[in-house]
Amino acid sequence: MKHYKVKHIARQAGMTLIELSVVLLILVGLAGLLVPYVGSFTQTTHDSTNSNNVTQLNNALGRYVSEKNKLPPHMDLLTADADAAALAGTGSCATAQTKGDVYCGLANTTVFDAPVAFAADSIQAKSLSSSGINMAVANDASVNNKTFGTSAGMYMLDTPTASGWGTAKFLPVGAAGIADKTVGMMTVTGLQQHLATALGRDPMVYKAACYDYIAMGLGDNNELIQSTAVASPVYFPQDAKFGPTERYAHFIAIVQVDKDNTTDGCSEVTEKAKFLGVVANVPATESATLVGANTLLAQTYTNKSAN
Repeated sequence: MKHYKVKHIARQAGMTLIELSVVLLILVGLAGLLVPYVGSFTQTTHDSTNSNNVTQLNNALGRYVSEKNKLPPHMDLLTADADAAALAGTGSCATAQTKGDVYCGLANTTVFDAPVAFAADSIQAKSLSSSGINMAVANDASVNNKTFGTSAGMYMLDTPTASGWGTAKFLPVGAAGIADKTVGMMTVTGLQQHLATALGRDPMVYKAACYDYIAMGLGDNNELIQSTAVASPVYFPQDAKFGPTERYAHFIAIVQVDKDNTTDGCSEVTEKAKFLGVVANVPATESATLVGANTLLAQTYTNKSAN
């Protein structure tokens, strides 16, 4: 019997260089197509989280006021505590801070007016102390992280004659860059427009002749936390360089403080300071004003539509 040798042609295992190159090119192309969608998804998540955080904080503060009939103490003044040099690695502090300066951790300081001190036994002092804000804390500029662990310098505000009133400085909401405008027979001021943009409602409900409108930070030490809120959330900016390490990213409560009992149209009695709403202080590249729930919700839909 004859045996025939059959030659087997050896087949190379795996892929050829050309096949591998083609596969890699396809994968790179698919990755390029996915990148915009991944970025859009991240921004959309941040937008919706910011909007939800503001809504949750508004609800938590509303419940706190309803249950305790007062505003939470230990909120941040958003002004600097003792004099502090701008140490290397301290984030957004470019220069030394003097006690009472606008806290350098804020993402956009132009949306505020210069810090003010309310004299002991003034209408503002009585309005704040009767509202339950018996203590407030300033912010330490020398702390590396500009959001967490910055509370310092406890100021006692429990009575209008307390020593804290002489040194505590509050941060008023400002109207820089927002011109007054005429609506019918009425003049709408820049401050009214700013508050309406941040909080909603008609601009005319905000009366600068009768009230001061101050910003107070909702940091980790305020009594709201562990009462009607589990923790103090932070704002997620579009630009990472404005994150919690570099900037004060906690949200802010706008408080209406009585200041005039004699002008026509103002209350004849001293009213308790009133919580108006929660806002975020964002980089100027995102907004020229403080932003509230409505603005953040609109921003979410705008970004979704753009992608």
